Amino acid sequence: MNCKRYFTGALAAFMVASSAFMTYADGPASMGTDPAGLTSAPGEMTGTGNQDTASAVTEAPAASEAQSGSSTVTAGSQTAGNSTAGSGSVTAGNQAAGSATVTAGSQTAGSTAVIAGGGASVNQTVTAGTQTGPSSGVITVGSGAAVGIAAGPGGVMIPSAVENGNLSFAGQLQNPVVKVVEKYSYDQMSRDINTLKERYGNHLQVNTIGTSLDGRALYEMVIGNLNASKHVLIHAGIHAREYMTPLLVMKQAEHLLAFYDSGTYQGRSLSGILDGVAVHIVPMVNPDGITISQFGVSALRSSDLRQIVNQCYAQDKADGRTSQEFGRYLNLWKANGRGVDLNQNFPALWESITTGPSHASYANYKGTSALSEPESQALANLANSRNWALTISYHSMGNLVYWDFAGNKVSAGSKALADLVTGLSGYQINASSGKGGFKDYVQIKDNPIPSLTIEVGSVACPMPVSEFGNVWNSNQAVMAAVAAYAADH
Repeated sequence: MNCKRYFTGALAAFMVASSAFMTYADGPASMGTDPAGLTSAPGEMTGTGNQDTASAVTEAPAASEAQSGSSTVTAGSQTAGNSTAGSGSVTAGNQAAGSATVTAGSQTAGSTAVIAGGGASVNQTVTAGTQTGPSSGVITVGSGAAVGIAAGPGGVMIPSAVENGNLSFAGQLQNPVVKVVEKYSYDQMSRDINTLKERYGNHLQVNTIGTSLDGRALYEMVIGNLNASKHVLIHAGIHAREYMTPLLVMKQAEHLLAFYDSGTYQGRSLSGILDGVAVHIVPMVNPDGITISQFGVSALRSSDLRQIVNQCYAQDKADGRTSQEFGRYLNLWKANGRGVDLNQNFPALWESITTGPSHASYANYKGTSALSEPESQALANLANSRNWALTISYHSMGNLVYWDFAGNKVSAGSKALADLVTGLSGYQINASSGKGGFKDYVQIKDNPIPSLTIEVGSVACPMPVSEFGNVWNSNQAVMAAVAAYAADH
């Protein structure tokens, strides 16, 4: 992680962990290089903001690491006191910036001392509440101040941006199923879904909503009460190179499941929220494209699809759409297995899309007709299968929230939802200039749905794993927050 990014500001945040503290298993991230000679735009945007020519940000490892037992931990310029397992309390001393005191409450359950500190301004006292959750190290954070560095899943330091709320499920998972890795693949996701089902089967239902062109199942995970009157739909991984988003929603889902019975959000029990809401998650809409981006054309099962991908490269080179060598071209793949941009394949001003190529391509080809692809058909069918309270589409990059579209029939609801998410994430709110996207479609269809597109991250895709700390920081509470919002609206 980038320490300069995390530890600047008026108050230095801190974290202490006990001997049960864990770390991610994956090694150092491999950094991406600046792509050149490509003409595709970020996320759902199709007109401006060329993602492919954005500069990749190289992040150094975190300068401070959590130690076990009673070791001292230094975060930025603030040194935390000793940490003891069991019921010991921890008080941090004066900080270099201001004189705010941060006190952790008593740890009454579990073996991981997780303390959250930091504040929005100097000379402010921030107190973390008592840890009463399971042994995974749950902390209820006092309201009225931003949360600082906390122990995230697997023990990685993750600064929280949640303000003015009690978020008691953002602590460390002792034995997380979903691991943060450089390339979170379809096969790994499938294994993780099966393991989550085994571990949390009483709270998780798994369905298949369709099959990709290359024969991969399109999974739907449902957390909460399937018979509830309110339903939320969240999807990710519709653009191939944006494969950090499936990892994000899988992490969100695991936290919701792990703290289903013991966690709270803004003083409300998660179980109470989820008794009245079902959260439906399609974590990877485009598994074929993600497989191409991660592992190349040889990872496709179908020889016909492999031939199409090779033809795309030849045509894109002939058209001047790329000057990349073949391997890098595939890394930057955005489309599905036959070169169709799934987020330009929905019936939302589809006919008026004229900016992309007229043939299959790594990016921005809208297809032969709206909903021409099995993946977009499956998602559209799901969107039309019930009355939804809201939908969230996860993309990358830009740290933006798009909420509007020409002809939006649910502008007020979408804007209110955007205000909620931008307040949690710190992302910039923006209108959308794209066409043919899923969000656009569900906002204008019969029985329209308040919806957002959330663009995560600030470096070019595929994002290095070092960016995940920032992404998690901004989005860890979103799934619980929109579930609570749906319950109230």
